Amino acid sequence: MKVSPLTLGTVQLGLNYGIANDGGKPDRAVGEAILKAAVQSGITTWDTSRYYGNSEEVIGNFLAANSQDAAELLVVSKFKWSAAAMVDLQKARQEAKDNVRQSLKALGIPVLPILLYHQGKDEPIEQLIRFLPMVVTELQEEGLIRKGGISLYYPDEAMAIVDERSLQAVQVPVNIFDQRVVRNGGLARMKERGSLVFARSVFLQGLFFLDEGSVPPHLQAAIPFLQRLRQLAKKAQVDVAQLAFSYVRDLPGVTSVVFGAEHPDQVKQNAVLQQVPALPLEIREEAADTFQQLPLKVITPGMW
Repeated sequence: MKVSPLTLGTVQLGLNYGIANDGGKPDRAVGEAILKAAVQSGITTWDTSRYYGNSEEVIGNFLAANSQDAAELLVVSKFKWSAAAMVDLQKARQEAKDNVRQSLKALGIPVLPILLYHQGKDEPIEQLIRFLPMVVTELQEEGLIRKGGISLYYPDEAMAIVDERSLQAVQVPVNIFDQRVVRNGGLARMKERGSLVFARSVFLQGLFFLDEGSVPPHLQAAIPFLQRLRQLAKKAQVDVAQLAFSYVRDLPGVTSVVFGAEHPDQVKQNAVLQQVPALPLEIREEAADTFQQLPLKVITPGMW
């Protein structure tokens, strides 16, 4: 399974999303241009979900109209269980199967390359892994998916799933402010077992690009850290985007970096970032030391 080093996150194609997004959901023409720019830039892995508005349908329409590109693309989609399915194996099986079939219909593809469970903030990992490994295996055996895994809400919980062999793909929040999955050893263990690791929230939903006057009242605690981030970028002689991106890209164990885009130029800009040199070791070490402990309300978009 060929996963591109960059993964296009497509939540913006289906919903208004991102703290720095002042343009809203792009229209159909812009959405198609974003997907075309991804193909042209070699970004052939796309991340979506049943819960990203009509994102799957936008992708499906693009694939139908650009069949020559479809063979190169690898789509990652996600599903969720109802509260009842969390405690009923038969219901969990049926809901997962129904969700996958709906995704396949919307995308217009026969098999879903990667299916992830979309963990919510109030869903304990211990409860999820009671059924998820078994359900993923059954979906693979039925030929509905190729690989399965989970999109973690809490990076601290990575260690809870590393020994679940059927969960071969993991999406986890990690960025220069939020290094929990590095410090707790989860990323190293996933690398050791050969997991596909998708690093999301590399720019913390655009928070890194806000100037002090644009930071909303409930995130004022982020301002001192944003100032330090800019100081470190200046010291490294790079911009904030390059600093933040390179830091995550070069973490051992990261397979692909997930990013979103509101217009085609952002896709091309991120493709360029993939080519920038690695950060000097002293800059990486300073970043690890500087951003060890940040308030949870700053590094957890779900709390915003």
